[in-house]
Amino acid sequence: MGKMKQIEEADVIEWLQAHPDLLGRHPELVDDLDLVHEAGAESLIELQVRRLRTENRQLKAQLQTLAGIAGENERLMQRLHQLTLEIMTTDDTREFIERLIDRLAGDFEAGSVRLHLFTPHPELGETEAVTLHEGQVPDWFDDILNRGKIVFGRLTRAKLEVLFPNRHESIGSAALVPVNHTGLLAIGSDSAGRFNPDMGTLFLELLGTTIRHRLELADDARRKSA
Repeated sequence: MGKMKQIEEADVIEWLQAHPDLLGRHPELVDDLDLVHEAGAESLIELQVRRLRTENRQLKAQLQTLAGIAGENERLMQRLHQLTLEIMTTDDTREFIERLIDRLAGDFEAGSVRLHLFTPHPELGETEAVTLHEGQVPDWFDDILNRGKIVFGRLTRAKLEVLFPNRHESIGSAALVPVNHTGLLAIGSDSAGRFNPDMGTLFLELLGTTIRHRLELADDARRKSA
């Protein structure tokens, strides 16, 4: 019996969706409809208004979220432009990376910023915030580099230990930026909500390109002087 009622209701709903003007042609049917809420009977107009208000609040919330992302992206782009002007003129690759990481720590309020490289760069051998992986690296490193997509969010303890040695216990969320196939920039925050999948990626994508370009320039200069 319950199954038959469900099928009949589905048929009625489908028919009404195909004939939305029914109540307009037969307004007397409203008198027989049972639309009840906490305060008693409710007209169809009141019901529609309430639903539209709910949808309107949801749309406003979505617009505010998008506006916030756009505003943050604009601020970050301005910082990237200023940062590029300041550090691209440096002749020393080590100074470039050190100044870049210092600025990123401030701009993102990051607890730790590290650059992980998979090929040797003699100029960066003594740079504290650079980790060189000359041996076997975890599979998930390769996965990130092969996809070429920025990773946001909370990470496992095992990954944090690799990315942020001696700081992993304080990192709540992170952004991992592939630097072509040569490395990975890891930005860690003490806040679990600082880096999340809803963030814009343009600034960090350009940042990864900037680092790759500078490292390639250093490689070219080293080969020419060899």
